[in-house]
Amino acid sequence: MRVKNRTDVFLTILFTVYMFLLVWVILFKLGFSLDELVAERRLNLIPFYYGKKVGIGFHFREVMANVMIFVPFGVYLCMFRHEPKFRFKLMAIFGTSFVLESLQYILAVGSCDITDLITNTFGGVFGIVMYYAATKLFWRRELINRIVIILATVVTIVVTGGMFVLLAANR
Repeated sequence: MRVKNRTDVFLTILFTVYMFLLVWVILFKLGFSLDELVAERRLNLIPFYYGKKVGIGFHFREVMANVMIFVPFGVYLCMFRHEPKFRFKLMAIFGTSFVLESLQYILAVGSCDITDLITNTFGGVFGIVMYYAATKLFWRRELINRIVIILATVVTIVVTGGMFVLLAANR
């Protein structure tokens, strides 16, 4: 197998695992059983409004978590061989977030929140910006891709390994 093909295969596998984990985090709230899900159907169309939740009006930790979980999405979109234009990447990030947020409402497994849609999209765009900044700084796209794939492989192994440990512990 040629190096380019091996890189493409690794990228596809890592992106697939990332998407699986993204769905697991957003729709299933890191749960291992459907019984663990709280049946909740809420719709919030006011950006950065948290209602009468305990605490301050702006939930920094939740916002940052939403941003950070979508950063890899933007990076992965930049790494594909036939890299799409920025407009397509933005639509893919927004569309994925919109579908996941809508599914939370449809399946009654969480809150469909405009804040999440905004912060998820910002996270994906931030990933795109980080990737382009790295390629401008180091001038070698192949090197950046190789580094990202190595880091993503390590993180993926750690996260999925941790998931299996949690799964085994919860039996």
